[in-house]
Amino acid sequence: MTAINALERTWSGTHGDDPWGHLDLRLTDTCLRDGSHHKRHQFTAQECHDIVEALDASGVPVIEVTHGDGLGGSSFNYGFSKTWEQELIRIAAETAKRAKIAFLMLPGVGTKDDIRAAQDNGGQICRIATHCTEADVSIQHFGLARDLGLETVGFLMMSHTQPPEVLAKQARTMVDAGCQCVY
Repeated sequence: MTAINALERTWSGTHGDDPWGHLDLRLTDTCLRDGSHHKRHQFTAQECHDIVEALDASGVPVIEVTHGDGLGGSSFNYGFSKTWEQELIRIAAETAKRAKIAFLMLPGVGTKDDIRAAQDNGGQICRIATHCTEADVSIQHFGLARDLGLETVGFLMMSHTQPPEVLAKQARTMVDAGCQCVY
């Protein structure tokens, strides 16, 4: 039984035939970003196309595409990508019929120019990740992303290391900068 089948089974008794209609959640598939770590960042253009086509056809609403360490990650430090990430974003955006294409950006690894290029290549959602005590380094990036009309998501990494009060303050910093969703 898949996780989706389990959720459908759980919700079908109380919400009729539409188990997702009453849930305020959106799935984001990260196999073309986080999954690239396992492949040593060696996704090909064809693999990107095929994966996006399958995910889009299955109804996945958001597909994240970049180097495993986000925009600008292809380097000696993090490992070189087989296919330039902006090309992968472009292929994903051209392939997806319904899904939105997201990209990850870590301040200090990627730059504001990388965000602009990702949008130019069809990226629609800018996910910005910082250490959970350093949200302030994302302020200018959220501002730019919102100015460009991108949807914005903040990712507080290593959140298990901090108490809820610290995380709430850091999340507030991201929201005040233009972040629309923090996790």
